[in-house]
Amino acid sequence: MKLNWSTLTGPTVLVNRTRAKRNIESMKAKAEAAQVQLRPHFKTHQSTIIGKWFGTPETTPIAVSSLKMANEFASAGWRDIHIAIPVNPRELPALNNLASKVNLTLSIEHEDTLELLSHLSHKVAVSVEVDTGYGRTGIHWQQYGRIKRLLDALQAHKQVNQLGLMVHSGHSYLAHGLKDIQGVHQESSHRLKELLDMMDWQGEPLRVSIGDTPTCSQMSTFPGATEIRPGNYVFYDLQQKLIGSCDWNDIALAVACPVIARYPEREEVVVHGGAVHFSKDSAEMNGQKVFGQVMHTTENGWGAPVGDAYIKGLSQEHGKIHLPKTMIKDLKLGDMLVIVPAHSCLTMSAMGEFICFDD
Repeated sequence: MKLNWSTLTGPTVLVNRTRAKRNIESMKAKAEAAQVQLRPHFKTHQSTIIGKWFGTPETTPIAVSSLKMANEFASAGWRDIHIAIPVNPRELPALNNLASKVNLTLSIEHEDTLELLSHLSHKVAVSVEVDTGYGRTGIHWQQYGRIKRLLDALQAHKQVNQLGLMVHSGHSYLAHGLKDIQGVHQESSHRLKELLDMMDWQGEPLRVSIGDTPTCSQMSTFPGATEIRPGNYVFYDLQQKLIGSCDWNDIALAVACPVIARYPEREEVVVHGGAVHFSKDSAEMNGQKVFGQVMHTTENGWGAPVGDAYIKGLSQEHGKIHLPKTMIKDLKLGDMLVIVPAHSCLTMSAMGEFICFDD
């Protein structure tokens, strides 16, 4: 399907299906070569249409970041779902209901959750989250004894049918280039190995799930892991390009925004496309905080980035775009600018709807 520019009237998410499917197949091949299971994180696209590009729902294990998301994908046929966020006790009845329909994996990071699991009437898999450096959630990797005791308790728990460890090295998103990404991956892998060695686990085999797009995109081996769990790689974005995870021609999502005001004297235009469309996630480019990169518009999508053209500020519905004066001169009100967002996950979550096209 080709892109019909004449039908676009307001801020519109554009998904290059050719690139997205290529990204999906590339990660599948990487997981197969590394002999690990691929469990894509569906929080990035949150779409059952795009979800089916990864394979048939019944045979594709997935991760999600909320119970709401888990229910939506379960209703559409996915049957192996990991909610990769710590259990919320207030959702227990709904979690129990979901566990009656799918192979559900819950994430925990504290012993208090053991009592909560006792109130389930359907069995679940449980992954203990381990913090190997990100500092968000998870038990610190050096608390070997505590993690082992928690796994022992889970193994004896009547409502638990599979055990695992879960790691998210989200600090890889702060990397600058391949060397930094490699450093995060090596540090996290070494810490995971030390944890596994020190625990000397003799119980049932553990499902060891790791995952973040920068390391999964650039590394070829995943020591200690049995599965990888990246999500953003389906689209990539400006952050990932600047980190070094991908190249411009890997980015499969952009937002088309109409020009609604022109200010040549300050080298700016304003588009209808603000924080409610892009979120306020930013990236640093040439020392400047930016919220998106303007791309050359093509007949069917977008091409290379436009030099010195970026979103410099966002309010609710407005986006202030810095552009070269020569480009502003040729723009008319209503012309569409194509912008790669700083963070495609939040853009997709904010917008929800999208238009697909093929190269």
